Amino acid sequence: MSQPKVSIIVPVYNVEKYLERCINSLRNQTLSDIEIILVDDSSSDSSLEICIKAAQGDSRIKVIHKENEGAGFARNAALQIATGEYIGFADSDDFVEADMFETLYDKAQKYNTELVMSGVLFVDGNMFSEEGECVRKTYFDKDTHFETDEELKELRMGIVGALPDNEDDSKYGMSIWKNLFKHQIIKDNNIVFESERQMLSEDALFMIDYISCIKKATGINEAFYNYCRNEDSISKSYKKDRFEKSLVFVEEVEKRFKKDIEPKEYQIYIDRFWQAMCRVLCAQEIMHATDNNIKFTDLKKRLKAVCTHSHTVRALSSYPICKLPLKQRVFAYAMKQRLYFLLKLLVGIRSK
Repeated sequence: MSQPKVSIIVPVYNVEKYLERCINSLRNQTLSDIEIILVDDSSSDSSLEICIKAAQGDSRIKVIHKENEGAGFARNAALQIATGEYIGFADSDDFVEADMFETLYDKAQKYNTELVMSGVLFVDGNMFSEEGECVRKTYFDKDTHFETDEELKELRMGIVGALPDNEDDSKYGMSIWKNLFKHQIIKDNNIVFESERQMLSEDALFMIDYISCIKKATGINEAFYNYCRNEDSISKSYKKDRFEKSLVFVEEVEKRFKKDIEPKEYQIYIDRFWQAMCRVLCAQEIMHATDNNIKFTDLKKRLKAVCTHSHTVRALSSYPICKLPLKQRVFAYAMKQRLYFLLKLLVGIRSK
């Protein structure tokens, strides 16, 4: 059997409501020379049965059933058996456009590049959006190449954060599922995922590690990946330990950057990320408090823990807040001055 052009890895855990939609979007790719690896992470619903049934009807589908360890380790299990020339990823509650992997593969071949990055379609937007809203987000105006050491270094920093005047908190987006990766690079350098149970974004760390090992990356002005708001997903549901996981993540990022980047270069990117993370943390604490009738005095303690932490103080103390986009500027000012009632008001306005 010849090597498939792309292996698409999908971690699966208790997603019976969305799983068939995801699998069908992969089976119907215009690039037919693919393999689809579904990794059931010990689901307690009918997800495993759905995976097995799909595999019975399509020889390109492989199913792994493993003990529950989270999405990061599920992807690692799939990487051990993947045979594709390139690797793609999808989350089981999302779906992709039919021409996604054909386009990404063709771009990889055309430009002889080891990483192809595209955009995303936010279905139902973010935590403040209206149901049914779809926002198209691309990170590149045209086919853009990163080839020099300086360009690839800037790409790594731009995965995590952005400069103050950039519209988005991450210049190029942290997520893996909108991209295509050269399999040989992953194997040769033993690149694996960390556990999302220990830190905020295993995606971003994988991206940083991968980009550190390549000679060329390419971004394109396309968006194929439908990221769907699902209130049960890790990134959108309230987690009491999100703050602690965020701290671990920042420490891991700095550990990687320090190897070959000066702090004076990367710090402003990390500060932008930390501000963004604190906005999410504060917003989720406020929305959680509202939904559960938590007293403002108790909410204030949670907000204070975020706003007075040394990382937050550092990220805001000498930062050029005036250069941020307006909404981010106001929120950053409120965090810096510890105006907790104003933070509550701002989140309340956005969530209406």
